[in-house]
Amino acid sequence: MIKQQNSEKETQFLFFGGKGGVGKSTLAAATALWYAEQGYKTTIISTDPTVSLSALFNQTIHGHHKTTINEVPNLCGLNINPKDAKGLYQERLNSMMGQMTGTFGKDVISTPCMEEMATFDQFVEHLQYPDSDIVVFDTAPTGKTLRELAMPFDWAGFLKNQLTEGKELAKIMEIDDDVFADLERDKKRFDDAMAILKDPQRTNFQLILLPERLPIEETQSAIEGLDLLGIPVQNLIVNQVIPQEVIMENEFLKRRSGMQAGFLEEINKRFQNKQLMMLPQLMQDVSTLEGLRVVGKLMYGGNV
Repeated sequence: MIKQQNSEKETQFLFFGGKGGVGKSTLAAATALWYAEQGYKTTIISTDPTVSLSALFNQTIHGHHKTTINEVPNLCGLNINPKDAKGLYQERLNSMMGQMTGTFGKDVISTPCMEEMATFDQFVEHLQYPDSDIVVFDTAPTGKTLRELAMPFDWAGFLKNQLTEGKELAKIMEIDDDVFADLERDKKRFDDAMAILKDPQRTNFQLILLPERLPIEETQSAIEGLDLLGIPVQNLIVNQVIPQEVIMENEFLKRRSGMQAGFLEEINKRFQNKQLMMLPQLMQDVSTLEGLRVVGKLMYGGNV
């Protein structure tokens, strides 16, 4: 269960990650709705390029500004589209980096990880300057999330080192000293954001998985990858577990449940140092506020 806010009333950041198709968006949305209806000012931010967040709340959720969620006081949403973010980020970089392209070439600002850097750059703003009690992040599938976290945060430091090592050349090329100041500001922003992500008192990074082989292996890989970044994974949520009481004489459910039982045993052994939450497979589609409330009640009951 997600911890209560600390005594200083600092914003709490809740991240939902995992393999594609395990229910991240649904559980993130259910969590955001639950907190909002408990009276917390809440923002849900998606870094997944799909339209899941807009579909779940049955309204368009924008990427350039927060959208108030209809019929839910205290809840706003933001859907960061990596391609849009790249455009905004590239535009901001062009003015700063234009002087450098003559020296270092255009590849400096046209890297394969530009989308990840741009996405990280956008949600850094919401880590540093939050205006909510709770910020819920619905992240992209695990591999992309790790790239978003791993690649950008040292990018400014890398470029600064490149410039510093070639400082004499930079002077000859008449590169403005403001470039160094801008890089320093970017590096500090990324470093500060990483400090927040590493702080278990403010950030809770939880992974969603199904009781199946591939999600288990991807969860293990994600834990190891996040650990290398110094970001602890505190909770695992095992989704879509078949309730024993519904099996009866259904042979398909019996076999499916038997398969899940073996993987559940493995999950309990392999991740015994993590807090585990089990959520049942539901009979209904969860794509309405009422459906999300059902999931929120299963996750949190009456208390955080």
